[in-house]
Amino acid sequence: MNMAVDQAWLEQSTIPVLRVYTWDQPTVTLGYAQSLPKLQDALPGWPVIRRWTGGGVVLHQEDFTYSVIVPKEDPWAETPAVESYRRIHGSLATALSENGHPGCRLALQEDVIEAPFCFVAPAVHDVIRGPVKVAGAGQRRGKLGLLHQGSVQQVILEPDFWPQWAAKLAKEVLVVETPPAALLTRAHELEQKRYSLPEWLAERDDQLPR
Repeated sequence: MNMAVDQAWLEQSTIPVLRVYTWDQPTVTLGYAQSLPKLQDALPGWPVIRRWTGGGVVLHQEDFTYSVIVPKEDPWAETPAVESYRRIHGSLATALSENGHPGCRLALQEDVIEAPFCFVAPAVHDVIRGPVKVAGAGQRRGKLGLLHQGSVQQVILEPDFWPQWAAKLAKEVLVVETPPAALLTRAHELEQKRYSLPEWLAERDDQLPR
């Protein structure tokens, strides 16, 4: 359902959205292009779902999960991939440093590690603190706009951190506790016809109209 809600926001929102959410149980998410058979033996015995975005394996247990959703109508959706990643994570690193986690910075090329598990493998412009990766993300860009799905780990954050960070990303922030009914209806459809299907997890196949 979390993956479905993100896609529904991308389809229906006319303004950028920062969505922050948690998980009702420990969960593994795979990047869109990753192979489940190649990774299966290394995964914990948790539910596994495939994201619509790229990136590596993320273990969601006590992390803080967020999405930045930018509809196609917004000029920021045209920001080049590397630059959008740098801007989002740059502002996140600053916000973390200002909220009790000094020393957070963007990873450089010399910090990069190649591995399928996201939080042992910093990529350029991930957020690190010393040798520890604290934030990573995957993106999807297309005719609907930009979807950036991220996770923050190894730090403790208070609830007011998120509106404070949102204020660094936007001139005006509106807090919405519950998505619109039409969006939730679409999310339930996406959950049933894509994200909960074994075919989606195994082969990226779904039951949505082509």
